[in-house]
Amino acid sequence: MSRWSACLADDLQAGQHCPLDSGVLKMSSSDVDRFLEAIVQDHGLATGIKPLTSDCELVAFAQQHGFSVSLADWGRHVAMDRLQQSDEELDVSLRADPQHWSWAFRQTARLRSLLMDGAQASGVVAAPSSSSAAVAAGNNVPELSDDQQKDQALELFIQKARQNPELKERIKFARNQDEVLEIAAAEGFPIDSLTILRKWSQHSDFSRPTWFGWFED
Repeated sequence: MSRWSACLADDLQAGQHCPLDSGVLKMSSSDVDRFLEAIVQDHGLATGIKPLTSDCELVAFAQQHGFSVSLADWGRHVAMDRLQQSDEELDVSLRADPQHWSWAFRQTARLRSLLMDGAQASGVVAAPSSSSAAVAAGNNVPELSDDQQKDQALELFIQKARQNPELKERIKFARNQDEVLEIAAAEGFPIDSLTILRKWSQHSDFSRPTWFGWFED
C-alpha cells in the first residue's frame, strides 16, 4: 500500500486530516480565518469592505492588508459556507445585491454575524416567482405591478449589460427602442418604453438614443 493510500485509510478510521495534505489546507484556511477575524475585530477593516462588489475585490483587499488569501482559497471557503446553509439562508445569500454595502458581509457566516437585524432584511434583490417562470416559459414576459419594480428591473438589466460585453454591444447597436425592449425581455427583464424614458431623464446627453446614456463609453 502506498503512503498516500495508507494515510487515507488512517483518516477514514480516525477522522483526521492526512499529514501529506493538511499543511497546505490548514495554511489556506488559517489565512482566510485570520482575515475574517481581523474584520470582526477592526472597525476600519469592516468599513473598508463595504464598497466591495466582487470576490476579486475582496481577495485584493485581503492581500493589500497582508493576508495571503488567493481567489481559490476564498472561493472554497464561501462554497463550504453555503453548503452548510439552510435553503432559506442560501436563497438570501444568492440574492445579495453587489451594489449594496452589505454584499461582502453576506459571503460568509463570520461576517454575516456582524449584520444587525435590519440590515439582514435589506440589500437583496427580489426573488423570481414561480408564476413569472411559468409565463416566461411560454415566451411571454410578465408585467410588473408598478413603476418602481420596472425601474428596478431596468437597473438590473443595465448592470448585467455592463458586465456582459456581448449584451452591451447588442443594446448599443439596437436600431430602435423596440429592439432594446425585445433584448431586455429575452434576458428576463420586463420593462416598457416609459421605464426607459424615466431612466433617460437621469442623464443629460439627449442628442443620443435613450439607451446610450446607460454606458459611460
